[in-house]
Amino acid sequence: MGNTWVREFREGPEITPRQDSVPTFDPMLGFPNGRKPRVMTVTAEEMDAVQLQPGERNFCAEYHIAAKVCFWKYPWFMNFKCSHEKHAVDECLREDYKLRMMEWERERRLRIRQKKIDELEAAESLD
Repeated sequence: MGNTWVREFREGPEITPRQDSVPTFDPMLGFPNGRKPRVMTVTAEEMDAVQLQPGERNFCAEYHIAAKVCFWKYPWFMNFKCSHEKHAVDECLREDYKLRMMEWERERRLRIRQKKIDELEAAESLD
């Protein structure tokens, strides 16, 4: 937690993006062949049918549904049979977190780059 505060204090709020902010740069910037889009594989009706919680309605919803169905299938003392589904949910959430961290860092680095470019242009215009 301390590193986040130090980074924001040192770099300033114009560099360090907020966690809930939208990207300010083109998502295809730096990807000449394009990016693989992330798509939801589960519809809202399917999520409503199995009563997924709001925190489970993300890109890992298909794994949440599989785990929930498995937990419904077996009684509580046999939930160990659903360990594979639980592991798949945890792995998907870990990968999702990793992607979000990389997007946050990409946004931060692009802001630093843009600030340097703006400073160079300002210095050239003064000369």
